[in-house]
Amino acid sequence: MATKINMASTHVQGTNGALTIPFLGAVRNNGTEKTISEEELYRYTKHRWVYDEPRRLSERYLKFNLPQLLKAAVAAVSSSGARYCTKVLKCKEDLDNKVFLLAMDNGAEVFAKLPNPCAGPAFYTTTSEVATRKFLRDVLNIPAPRIIAWSADRNNPVKAEYILEEKAPGQPLGRFWHDWEKWPTKDKIAMITQIVEIERKLASTKFVKSGCIYFREDIHNSEALATNLPLPPSILERYTLGPLVERELWRGEKASMDINRGPYEGPQEFVKAMAETETKFIKAHARPRMNYARSLTEPELPDKMLDLLDRYLQLTPAMVPPFNDTHSPTLWHPDLHLNDVFVDPQSKKITCITGWQSAAVLPLFYQCGIPTMFRHQGPLSIDMNIWLERPDNYDSLEQDEKEVIDNLLRSECIHKYYIAQTRCNNRTHWGALRLQLQDKVRTQPTNIVQSVWKDHDIFFLQRALIRIVNRWEQLCPDSGPCPVSFSEQEMALYEHEEENRRYVSEILDLFRNNWGLSPDGSIESARYDEVQNEIARLRDAFVGAADNEEDRLLAEKVWPYQDTAED
Repeated sequence: MATKINMASTHVQGTNGALTIPFLGAVRNNGTEKTISEEELYRYTKHRWVYDEPRRLSERYLKFNLPQLLKAAVAAVSSSGARYCTKVLKCKEDLDNKVFLLAMDNGAEVFAKLPNPCAGPAFYTTTSEVATRKFLRDVLNIPAPRIIAWSADRNNPVKAEYILEEKAPGQPLGRFWHDWEKWPTKDKIAMITQIVEIERKLASTKFVKSGCIYFREDIHNSEALATNLPLPPSILERYTLGPLVERELWRGEKASMDINRGPYEGPQEFVKAMAETETKFIKAHARPRMNYARSLTEPELPDKMLDLLDRYLQLTPAMVPPFNDTHSPTLWHPDLHLNDVFVDPQSKKITCITGWQSAAVLPLFYQCGIPTMFRHQGPLSIDMNIWLERPDNYDSLEQDEKEVIDNLLRSECIHKYYIAQTRCNNRTHWGALRLQLQDKVRTQPTNIVQSVWKDHDIFFLQRALIRIVNRWEQLCPDSGPCPVSFSEQEMALYEHEEENRRYVSEILDLFRNNWGLSPDGSIESARYDEVQNEIARLRDAFVGAADNEEDRLLAEKVWPYQDTAED
């Protein structure tokens, strides 16, 4: 059983009392190890950012007490004979966590995961993850690494929240998936079948409310968990649903605000709460600021956002599908990637699923989808009878060109096979997924409403609401006339901003497709200088192409890769 550990000692010692300094290393991209300094354990080093870099790095800098972390890890596995830690290996980083492999003197290995400051709300993020993973392992029999010790108190001796867990058995699927010789089509199809079966277990477990899973002892005045499964009272009494840990609900000033983060009684309450909490934030903290894509002279006012939020609330009937079987609050993996799935390379069987941080119980229609690991990244017809074909001149193409085409064909095959498997073997998920495949117009406003003001993107909320207004009769055929409209003047301003943003979108697409630059400006550290030079060159060309001084000023202001201020 995982335990919360409290320790007072400040040194990591061997059995003879002498301080033991372990090897400090990191894993290179090619899988080899290199020696690093202690300071590099605390810093984020996988990516750099072409704008807002100091803020992004500070959000991912975590100074903790290394000796105390090692002492906690040794204590957690001391029953196996471990006396001290011999190696601290910084594993490949993700944006939200520091992950270390701790090797002990007796050969035991422990994974330590410490959430970065940007990972989510203090206490709740770690507490919910631990409870969720325990529920997955013990109740749903879904394999996840066993947690052996943890702490959600940043005032502990380690001076950081942490989870100590067993090393996941097997190897990440990402090491094999793209090798079609070692992992041929039949094995990929078998893997899709395994994932669909795990999702079937999740979709078959329906909760009464929406929120995040916690141990009941960690949430004051909480109710026992309620599900459709015939679970023993001892299990239901151990767990509860509490507030969502979605970071946008805790971002900036929101962290100290009393807003409704759940649990929610039904889908309408959840959908409305996303706008109501944002309204509360805007009234308390939003200030006028410039949106140069809209106007070079007139500031964007909080009242504009409040007006859109009011219209959002009037349109909520269209944001919930009419099919009740898609409404059930369901636990789902937040974003399943290849490296979240560990497999036995010999049997090709899944050994465990990782990446459950921030997992939530929400209406299935809202969070269902095709896992990232199976999702085709190019244009795709949802008609299962229409498939990509090789071009007529395929045989005359260069080998690298053939490989691009073949990979696209394989990607489409995997995507559509996942859909076919879900339709046949997970009807509950299919009921919600087919709505999303047809159109995301219902869920888009709820997906983005919490972030658009902070990200200077209220244009996208307006666009999402306009799409609902234009299809109101189809989405709500029995609800009468649409209660919301946009005037000619509003649409003219919207179309003006849309045109300016189209230029920005083209720039973002260019850098994503040719240099792998994420829209948030992150790039692998080794390519930073190359990409920065290219950005500077194209920015000069973009601004220099302006016809007049006003267009030049507009080009300078809307250029996407420049530092911004957090409102």
